[in-house]
Amino acid sequence: MIDNLSITLRKAEAGRVIFGDVIYDKGGKCGPRVQTDFQLVVIEEGEACIKVEDGEVHIAKGEVGLFRPGRREHFLFSEKRRTHHTWCAIHPSLADRELQRACAEAPAVVRVSHRLAQLMELGLGLPKTAGHEAPGLVEALGIAALREYVFDAQSRAGAREEPDALRRLLEWFGLHAAEPADLPALAKVAGVSPAQLVKLCKRHLGVTPVRALWEARTRQGVRLLRDTGLTVGEVAFRCGFQTPFHFSRWVRTLTGASPRAVRAQAWGTGGLSR
Repeated sequence: MIDNLSITLRKAEAGRVIFGDVIYDKGGKCGPRVQTDFQLVVIEEGEACIKVEDGEVHIAKGEVGLFRPGRREHFLFSEKRRTHHTWCAIHPSLADRELQRACAEAPAVVRVSHRLAQLMELGLGLPKTAGHEAPGLVEALGIAALREYVFDAQSRAGAREEPDALRRLLEWFGLHAAEPADLPALAKVAGVSPAQLVKLCKRHLGVTPVRALWEARTRQGVRLLRDTGLTVGEVAFRCGFQTPFHFSRWVRTLTGASPRAVRAQAWGTGGLSR
């Protein structure tokens, strides 16, 4: 059962993998249901509490949860604000025994890695016809996202240092990404030296701190393109870009499409359903 389902922004699917992008109103619910797939749920805005057979799982903004097949679950979304989440369902037949065992041992929730965010965006950015014309591509992105979750969980479990500085930085991105900042300013936010911050970002995100900032600004801009009627120039300004051209370049880098194409896909026939 689904309550208070506000908007389905995007969806790409093949026979055994589905990517989705959904906004729930305050107090939205989904279920109870029995999960049939491996499902990754990324919270972009808001939060979710999921009741499963062996307890509860809480997913906050910037986190991703892994749900396994065969378990009964009930999603309860934030009562205070809308919840925007993306998800990827992968049929168990795509996961070999080793991957299934790794999923069983992985934690229920981890922070969203830079690589996983990119894989989700690539999957969601595929046209609706991709599942018919190139189902292997959809499935490959889905299984890659699941493997990235497991890899990231294992990497963090084996890490010698807890990247508190990186979490502080990512939290700041979520609240202040549009504000002017250079490497020294970002290092001050994180509470470490610039050199240490560069090391942490390259190790855990695969990019420099400044590039991570621009990517955070771009993701924020992409959300505004899909969710609001602001012009491209207004979105660019609100997200910390000096010019619409600079913003457009970054949107193309991150999504492979222009800002107007990103909006058209979300608002066009089949790209937006109520």
